[in-house]
Amino acid sequence: MPFSSSQSTRKSSHSGGFTLIELLVVIAIIAILAAILFPVFAQAREKARAISCLSNTKQIGTSFYMYVQDYDETTIALGGPIGDWYFALYPYTKNAGLYFCPDRNDCCDNYNNTNVGINISPTGKEVGYGMNWGPIERRGGGIMGGQQPDPNNPGNKFIPGISLASMVSPAQLFAFGDSYDTPRTTMTMSFLLCTWPGASNGSLRHSGGHFNVAFADGHSKAIYYRAGYMSGAENGKFAIPRATDQVSYYCADPSSTITNPDGDSLDLPNPITCGNIGAWIYSNYPPCGSGGTSHCLMPD
Repeated sequence: MPFSSSQSTRKSSHSGGFTLIELLVVIAIIAILAAILFPVFAQAREKARAISCLSNTKQIGTSFYMYVQDYDETTIALGGPIGDWYFALYPYTKNAGLYFCPDRNDCCDNYNNTNVGINISPTGKEVGYGMNWGPIERRGGGIMGGQQPDPNNPGNKFIPGISLASMVSPAQLFAFGDSYDTPRTTMTMSFLLCTWPGASNGSLRHSGGHFNVAFADGHSKAIYYRAGYMSGAENGKFAIPRATDQVSYYCADPSSTITNPDGDSLDLPNPITCGNIGAWIYSNYPPCGSGGTSHCLMPD
């Protein structure tokens, strides 16, 4: 028996399209998947940036080692016409992009040295890494000595380099690392968080508190740091490796004594054995209480 026109019309009215409920279900499923996947994608991007940053520190460490071999096994001295470390290493890297961490976005300095004809950052972005001056201010102890009068420029000061032979264990000595410092671009603990706006360890540079560091022997790795408040430090903040023994990685010779050359206002003992600084800080800096912003370590 043939279908009537009314039967055909009723059938076609239900043969295509989605109902409102079906569309809402699909939209809800997409929203749930997005909520699950977007954080994963963000974590993957952050991991990629951290890996890129680690590669930068590795190449900076390699260029540093090449520099030292060319300069009588003596590290970079700061002061004089060459300026900061990145100008000294640029002939070995030939790539200014290595000096900028993908996770450092504050600005705006223009790293231009007319004495050597190098403009590192024409866009004004901040250099992302710093040189190990030592654990505290300009007291030395790292891959360079303490600040002192410049014999070649009366009235000025400079920071001398040190010899490879004076490094007790280059594989356990920081050379360069992630830094928020400017304009000195050091990884010294009391300069390290110069422009960092955070108030918890989780917002430090990479993966909840890791900084990438190049060592004096050329290898690089991520070091887990902890932030804190320290009166007299740049921005009133500082950062310290979580493992107490790793604080001594700031010291070319952990048994050496470092002193305060310029009357800095930090409350650390003066003089102090370089390798004892980590133990002293962890013994004298408690966890920050509610609203505490001085002489304490930030919560996780």
